[in-house]
Amino acid sequence: MDLSVIAAWAGLEPTRERLARLTAAAPFVTVPIEALRDLPGIPDSEVPVVRPRAIPLRHEAPARTSGVTEPCDLGLVDAALAIRRGELSPVELLRSCLAAIDRTDPVIGAFVRLTSPHSPADGVLHGIPYAAKDIVDTAGAACECGSDAFAGRVPSADATVVTRIRAAGGVLVGKTATHEIALGMSTPHARNPWDPSKMASGSSGGSAAALAARQVPMALGSDTGGSLRVPSAFCGTTAIKPTHGLVPGTGVMSLARSFDVVGPMARSAQDCWLLLRVLTGQAPPEPDHVHVDMRQVRVGVADVSTPDQLAVAETLRGLGAELVDVRLPPPEIAQAVGGVVASVEASAEFRAHVARGARFSEEVLGLLEAGLTVPAADFLHANRVRAAIRRDYAELFERVDVLLLPTSPVTDLPHGISDVDGVPLIPVLTPFTFPANLTGLPAIAFPCGFTASGMPVGAQLYGPAGSEQLLAAVAGAYQDVTDWTARKPDESLLSSSTATNASAATAAKNQNPHG
Repeated sequence: MDLSVIAAWAGLEPTRERLARLTAAAPFVTVPIEALRDLPGIPDSEVPVVRPRAIPLRHEAPARTSGVTEPCDLGLVDAALAIRRGELSPVELLRSCLAAIDRTDPVIGAFVRLTSPHSPADGVLHGIPYAAKDIVDTAGAACECGSDAFAGRVPSADATVVTRIRAAGGVLVGKTATHEIALGMSTPHARNPWDPSKMASGSSGGSAAALAARQVPMALGSDTGGSLRVPSAFCGTTAIKPTHGLVPGTGVMSLARSFDVVGPMARSAQDCWLLLRVLTGQAPPEPDHVHVDMRQVRVGVADVSTPDQLAVAETLRGLGAELVDVRLPPPEIAQAVGGVVASVEASAEFRAHVARGARFSEEVLGLLEAGLTVPAADFLHANRVRAAIRRDYAELFERVDVLLLPTSPVTDLPHGISDVDGVPLIPVLTPFTFPANLTGLPAIAFPCGFTASGMPVGAQLYGPAGSEQLLAAVAGAYQDVTDWTARKPDESLLSSSTATNASAATAAKNQNPHG
């Protein structure tokens, strides 16, 4: 392969530096292209539309929370109810969260900047502090997308999701760290609160870390191939990846438009569901929980499930769910399709920036340049294979209501690494998350245990388009009978002198059985 010819064909000057970058990055697109060329594809018109089954759901006010000593430890729904009942003031909650940030963020680095809180509007989120990933526009506050290419960028208007949270009474306290332009899985600026020597993952790693450290009860993130869900697995938090197009992305940096979603991050499924309703413009008048009779739910248990997810399945069976063993459509094909289509979309999105020499890192610049070299025929064929994968998932959801699988094959990695045994982090961490972005389906990621070294482990549920409420109810039912969401990192470990020993110190504390 003559990379100088390919670079010139793509409109890139074949300099020595560029050819070196392409040599390193080209396998991200050439390998998946080769893997897809002999696979059959179908037109979009042949993808069946599957809607969620009509399973009755009910909404109830949650019971009062007990055993919480600090306001910042309250989850979103509990904090909102405490404020509405006059048991807690917005000022007390804000002070508690800011104090937690002051204590823990020098080590964690979840925030890249704090903002000046405003007086909260009346609404279901009245007085609730939140954080926004630094690709979400916030009027008057810098939004730099984790990149020198956007240093000093200050939006003049809020993103739609920020406008909706503000109208519901939420209070922005700061912008959280992201992998550069959300194109990566490590979020180098942020560390994992369970052990600062470990990574928080990405690209919404700052938001997940802030939630785990009890710095805020809710946060915004984005997801192109798993960026809401994988850091949630690493940090022991919860996130909903919405159906593609459900939440408006206006004012949020786009990476790959047919994959990108903006979504809610919190510490529980019920908290995420409340925030999601606000993001969709359907804010309820009162905070509540959504419940489902699990005896009516068919849970598909994917063949890739590990003992941690199988334990989740048994807990759901104990609640009455019907378990159905299913074979997951090949994740490696979904990753290959994503490697081609998302790379082309991202390269097109940032082509003008690349052409004018924007200050991207070498890693990101190489990936963006590699995407420009994909032949049109291969891009179009990858989209036809994508349609075939969408058909396979549609047929699967004719048999089950939700699909249980791991969030990531790995949830315990050292901070600062960029590969595992020479394999870049994106393919290592996203085989079970990419299919939801490829198909546009919703998913919810939630904690389900801990590793032998004391780090969180995550599970996720997929559902058919528009099934977010059911996903939240099923995950909420699991969280009602387990205590993973109640556990929190030990703040005494959040210092540079103890970070390297945190794994051993937390392992014994978290070695408890499911349930």
